[in-house]
Amino acid sequence: MKDVIDALSKKGLIFKSFEEIELNTRKKIRAFVGVNLKSEYVFVLVFYKKSRVLLKDIKEAEIFIPPINFRYKKKILLLNSPICSKAKEELDEWRIFWF
Repeated sequence: MKDVIDALSKKGLIFKSFEEIELNTRKKIRAFVGVNLKSEYVFVLVFYKKSRVLLKDIKEAEIFIPPINFRYKKKILLLNSPICSKAKEELDEWRIFWF
C-alpha cells in the first residue's frame, strides 16, 4: 500500500483516509477507496502486470469496480506497464497514472 500512496502523492493527490478493498481474485489487481482533502471520494484501481494492459483485462476488472455512484468523484487507474489504445478509450472518464 505504501507504493500506491507514494505514487499518488507524487501526482499531488493527498488523502485524509485511504483503505484497501478486499478483492476475491487471483489476478494482480488491488482496489482502494480514499477521501481526499476536498472531502471527495476517490476510487483507485491498481494493475500489477509485466505485459501490456489490454481491453480484456479492463473488462475482467469491471466486475470489481463499484456501480456508478455519485459518491466517487474521481476514478484513478495506476499502472506499471503500458496500456493499449482500445483500453484507454474505454476508460475515458478515468485518470491514468504510471508508477
